[in-house]
Amino acid sequence: MPTRRIWGCAQRVSPDLAGRSSIIGGSTSPRLPSVRFQSHILSRNIHTTVRNTRRRTIPYRHLHQPLYFSSSHQSRTIFTESIPPILIPPVIFTGLLLSLWTWKCFWIVVMQEKLLYLTWLPPFARAEKISDYETECRPVRWQAHQIRSRDGTKLSVCEGRIPVKATSSGSIQQTKNHSKKKLVVICYFQGNGGSTPMRLPLLSQFLRAIYASPKTSPAASASEEKDYVVVALSYRGFWTSSGRPTQHGIELDTQAFLDWVTETYTAPDTDLQIMLWGHSLGSAIATTGLATYLPRSRNANSQSSAPIAGMILEAPSSSVKDMLISLYPQKWLPYRYLWPFLRSHWDTILAMERMTRWRDDLNDEYEYSADGNGGGATLPPVLILSAEKDEVIPPHAADELEREGKRLGLDMSRKHVLGALHTEIPVKASGRDAMVEFIGRCTSSPTGDRRDVT
Repeated sequence: MPTRRIWGCAQRVSPDLAGRSSIIGGSTSPRLPSVRFQSHILSRNIHTTVRNTRRRTIPYRHLHQPLYFSSSHQSRTIFTESIPPILIPPVIFTGLLLSLWTWKCFWIVVMQEKLLYLTWLPPFARAEKISDYETECRPVRWQAHQIRSRDGTKLSVCEGRIPVKATSSGSIQQTKNHSKKKLVVICYFQGNGGSTPMRLPLLSQFLRAIYASPKTSPAASASEEKDYVVVALSYRGFWTSSGRPTQHGIELDTQAFLDWVTETYTAPDTDLQIMLWGHSLGSAIATTGLATYLPRSRNANSQSSAPIAGMILEAPSSSVKDMLISLYPQKWLPYRYLWPFLRSHWDTILAMERMTRWRDDLNDEYEYSADGNGGGATLPPVLILSAEKDEVIPPHAADELEREGKRLGLDMSRKHVLGALHTEIPVKASGRDAMVEFIGRCTSSPTGDRRDVT
């Protein structure tokens, strides 16, 4: 092979080698060695030079380096390789759903007071005033009072009454002067949402119905003078009351409210009788308050307290646990299983059991007492009102309360109002008439007959 041809092959193989042997811009041929050409030596030198040149001049060397993966990438690779591709979307969706459930369960437990006691609904409810509803409440006149709970928390109470006109009949007035005036105070316990002023038109309508009924009207009986007053309690955290609502705090508010009613309306010439009226969650609050008030009223060391003539449970709930389960009836939802974490229980059946236990213990004491005097104790009658189209409370709640009340020996009556929603029982004529008739029946008998065993 000619020497010049061999050198051309070397130039094509190694540009670097050719560059060192040529002159840029010229046509001068490289200087050949003067020694005798050895083909095997040149071939070995060419391959050695090309191999060394490739090591030094590879551009973008980092792109040719081997990739080392991290352990997290390896774990993800193993995870995705171990699951069939068709199952990856369901697995991701299930993981997101479980994360969402866990997050919601956490906030339900943490914020349960905000979800149970809706003091913030409707918006600006705490800024409402009695004067905003004055026109709708006529002729009932409402007045706000400030009281203190048993722990010093400031509470607001609304008092409403219809001014009684002086009678022109001298004979009736003379007859009434020889007897005590009967005063019936209806203590209203609202539900878990809204403020007290927004309920005043409904309470005013019911108070007008009491005065218009022939069974409860003050003019129906010429032998006694009768008057009716409605007082509504704003729990702590509601309307203008201070504090934050909790079950323990509201229980203190209830006892302070009943004590205030006794102190305010008790008079030597007045036969005071108290009726309790609870709506929705307020029915459980009223029942729990009654279970605590009865032992206090019979305590010899306590201040004189007025008797409870009867109790009305409007659209009642059996307990917060049952409400939670009824709101989430699906067993595959985790929210219904959060009841062990509840801080507010409001168990109406448990309160009924407390009342009957107190009654039985007191009757046993009188039965085995040495003198046998003093009489036993009876519990006030209870009226349960259920709405046919109640969208909040399940229908079985009233059935359960009625069944348990009769089992415990309570004077229990029931009225199912057709076509009524959760807040429409007093609006419907059948529900309103049942409530008025029940109040007339409970307040017509003497006070002493309701406290002694016949």
